[in-house]
Amino acid sequence: MSEAITFTPSPQIAKELDAITELGLYKDKGTFIVDAINTLLSSHMELRISIACRLYENEDVSLGKAAEIVGTSIEDMKNILFKHGVQLKIGTSISKTRDRSNAVLDMIRGN
Repeated sequence: MSEAITFTPSPQIAKELDAITELGLYKDKGTFIVDAINTLLSSHMELRISIACRLYENEDVSLGKAAEIVGTSIEDMKNILFKHGVQLKIGTSISKTRDRSNAVLDMIRGN
């Protein structure tokens, strides 16, 4: 899922973003912002853990993907989830299984 995110930077930040692209350091402002976010996340372990726990809890990512986000093993991720009060999900939720099944049936039927 991808969504456009807009924001209005302060005048100083806007000038700095313009300078970054004018200097050719990044292809465009969006590329720089994505790099800045990735740099921030790589240096804040607790933030990555919180994000991974929330995404796992919401069934947006698997246990393996949550472990990948945090940069740990699946067994360690299980412990992290437990410490953060997130219950492990066994298998796929019934509603998601039903949604996937219906999508496959629609494809087969040509819908």
